[in-house]
Amino acid sequence: MEIVKMKAGEITGDTVTHLSNILEDGGVICLPCNGKYRLLADVTNQDAVMRLMQSKRRVKKAPSLVFIDHYSKLHLVTNRVDPVASALMKSFWPGPLTILFDANPDLPRKVVKELTKANGRIGVRVPQSGLCRQVVEAFGGPVLVSSANRGRRAGATSPAQVRQNFLGRIDYFVDAGDLTQGPKSTVIDVENNGIEMVREGAVSAEKLDEVARSAAN
Repeated sequence: MEIVKMKAGEITGDTVTHLSNILEDGGVICLPCNGKYRLLADVTNQDAVMRLMQSKRRVKKAPSLVFIDHYSKLHLVTNRVDPVASALMKSFWPGPLTILFDANPDLPRKVVKELTKANGRIGVRVPQSGLCRQVVEAFGGPVLVSSANRGRRAGATSPAQVRQNFLGRIDYFVDAGDLTQGPKSTVIDVENNGIEMVREGAVSAEKLDEVARSAAN
């Protein structure tokens, strides 16, 4: 595992390009994102996805999360988007809103089976800022994202714990020191122009309803 220290929140463009290239080559990387260390892999690469899952001994039926760099890339993850969901992502992406979608059947079959165990859906969002956003933008495709811990154990905010758990299992780790976890994203499901709140978070139900009402008119 290659490790680089992130000083004063800055990483060079060359490092971002290198991280993107690792993803393109089917590698697994670990980056700070919203107060947690997260593992990233190309969601269209079955071997990379399974390697990420195996590296963290993922609990069965755990919800999945995919990052894209812009809502125009959503077709790479799903081919079915409710009009209200479309309005919400245009209003709140990039930002802390995760929307659940049916998986695109063009994704590798084993990947779809693995990622939809929890609820039959895949959570998608555009990250708001920071290194993770830069890497997803440089990569340009959908990226599977998972907290850098083992099973249900804590440890995703500690670089020492990340090194202990994932040494030899991932390709590159950006160490930004101990992290303070930020607010959780709001998670919603949208069907037939209706919003189901799956997890309350940074985006309030009131703000969501306001956009949804405007989209329905």
